[in-house]
Amino acid sequence: MEKKKIYLIDLAHDSKLGMGSDTMPLQLGLVGAYCLNELDDQVEIKLFKFIEDFEAAVAEAPPFLLGVSNYIWNIDLGVQCVRALKRRFPEIIVVAGGPNYPDIAEEQVDFLKHYPEFDMYIYKDGEVPFAALAKFLLETPDLVAAKKALLPSCHAIHDGEVFMGETAPRIRDLTVVPSPYISGLMDKFFDQKLVPTMQTNRGCPFTCTFCTEGGRYYNKVFKSTLERKTAEVDYIVKRIKHTRTLRITDSNFGMFNEDQDFCEHLGEMQAKTGYPEYIMCSTGKNRKERVLKCNELLNGAMRLTASVQSLDPEVLTSVKRDNISLDALMYLSDETSDTDTHAYSEIILALPGDSAQRHEGSFNGLMESGIGNITQHQLALIHGTEMNNRESRKKFEYRSGFRPIQRCVGKYSFLGEEIRSAEIEEIAIASNTLSFEDYMDMRRLYLSVGMFYNDRIFGEIHALLRILKMNTFEWIKMIHDNIDNLDPGIRSLYDGFSADTDGELWDTPEQLVQDVSQEVERYAMGELGGNIIYKYRAKSIVEHFPALLETAFSYLRLYLEAKGVDEAEAVDELERFSRAQKLDLFNTEAGTDEVFSYDIPKLIADPGFVRAGGTLDELNYPVTVAIRHTEKQQATIERELKFYGDDIAGLTMLISRYPVKRFWRRARVVDAANQAALNAPIRLEVVGN
Repeated sequence: MEKKKIYLIDLAHDSKLGMGSDTMPLQLGLVGAYCLNELDDQVEIKLFKFIEDFEAAVAEAPPFLLGVSNYIWNIDLGVQCVRALKRRFPEIIVVAGGPNYPDIAEEQVDFLKHYPEFDMYIYKDGEVPFAALAKFLLETPDLVAAKKALLPSCHAIHDGEVFMGETAPRIRDLTVVPSPYISGLMDKFFDQKLVPTMQTNRGCPFTCTFCTEGGRYYNKVFKSTLERKTAEVDYIVKRIKHTRTLRITDSNFGMFNEDQDFCEHLGEMQAKTGYPEYIMCSTGKNRKERVLKCNELLNGAMRLTASVQSLDPEVLTSVKRDNISLDALMYLSDETSDTDTHAYSEIILALPGDSAQRHEGSFNGLMESGIGNITQHQLALIHGTEMNNRESRKKFEYRSGFRPIQRCVGKYSFLGEEIRSAEIEEIAIASNTLSFEDYMDMRRLYLSVGMFYNDRIFGEIHALLRILKMNTFEWIKMIHDNIDNLDPGIRSLYDGFSADTDGELWDTPEQLVQDVSQEVERYAMGELGGNIIYKYRAKSIVEHFPALLETAFSYLRLYLEAKGVDEAEAVDELERFSRAQKLDLFNTEAGTDEVFSYDIPKLIADPGFVRAGGTLDELNYPVTVAIRHTEKQQATIERELKFYGDDIAGLTMLISRYPVKRFWRRARVVDAANQAALNAPIRLEVVGN
């Protein structure tokens, strides 16, 4: 008997700015692998990430069943392709699944009515329900009968009547689902410049109201085995071609004992093969010492997150958030301050109860902890979160705006039809505690933080203020409050950022689609759209860095003067050091040996010295410092510029993907009056894509 074809699509936008999603379609792979395991002799399953591949397969042999992934970054593209497909092949049954779906029954019905292209929707985890649905359709090839059968987790509408099967229980042992890698389902994606993606556990013990995993369904964490994880990653490393990055989708990677065992294996593989050099992940919200041990085993390759969302107690209570302690943040900061590890904390603008004053307090508290990167997210009102339900919207009096998702706009051809697609997200831009004017100012403040603080771009200034027991945020705020008096080039960045921030917001999704569709080519070419904070931060580094540096140190002098502190010599030395280390950043031929009257590398690299009561006077001795890119940095810079390009769009992508501090010239003490300085640790070697 000829096997029935099942196609699973996780389509990705592609533009000059990069792909909307550049990871291998792991979740569809898991759905497909489980379905094959259950129905192996009856079905043939293929996965698709790119429209061209999907179109070619359909033209050759259309499937009887199509599974469509639904995320906020690809729902419109998927729906438009399904419409074109159904016009050509109306008999194909289309089943969608994914987190971009409401949790409340009334809102689920509205969703199903809004997207009639989806014959059925699978709610929550899809492996077991999809296989059960496919089995039913193979035995009873009748879509109406399948809708009425109330199969587990399957939602549908027929003739105005709603059919919703009970939600299937979660899989407790993740190894029940065969590996989509080892089964061969993912093999073709190694040729397509996609990042391999793994999931070592599923679920999250936290209950945040803004997150799709904050509900009761995902409250328990279920895990895979070490044998399964090591087998998968060994399979990956034998086939990897275009990237040295690995993505792990766990909500709290590194927080569990099992993660440490896995990282030990990854570290051994890294030593043998060089892969992975960088691990994209969301690390555990607690147990930071365990997370840091995992990172140590991986030679600093992990992206460490210390998400707080807010430091205000009332805001945290309103979103059911139990935060990491400031002591843990300080510990994380100290342990990663002078390494290539990308450690950052996240805050969300416009959470319930948030205000300009409270938001500034979160910035201030994180800087006081010493965390090197602060990411400000917009509060997205997305399906599947408590924050997005009608009751919450009414309670907090949310005013929202609609904007195109970065890198998720494009023009495509599918089955002879032109598709103009724009993915949309709805974000909160005002509430009963935050005006729109304050929202805009907090967005500009984030640009100030991005240009003058993040990635330790002026880490030497933060280090000086830290040892003087002075407040870094006050220095940033002084710059921010004087935007109108800044260098014209820097001022133009704020003007452009403000205009783009306001200009990327639409009052209705319908108007957005109409307007963006008319400019779709400019979005696809990167002239419009993209992540504007990265865009303007990249501009500040690539096009205006001399003025940025001048501004930073000018206002440092003004801040110290206002506080009655005279450290003119130290400031002059720090500025000279900063110029040597960072000007003309991607020029790998530049380098110098400089004599400084302060041990600046120790000042920057040793927060423990400061925490123990060390003083600036104790660092006042001459040191000779070699400042230049390492050979590995040179090779990495050449490789990354070739990969991303050296225009503003390419550099924006590069700076958004990798910590800029990895590209600072390395500073190494080669001679010092204080012999101990010669034994101080130097910065870790750079790693890249």
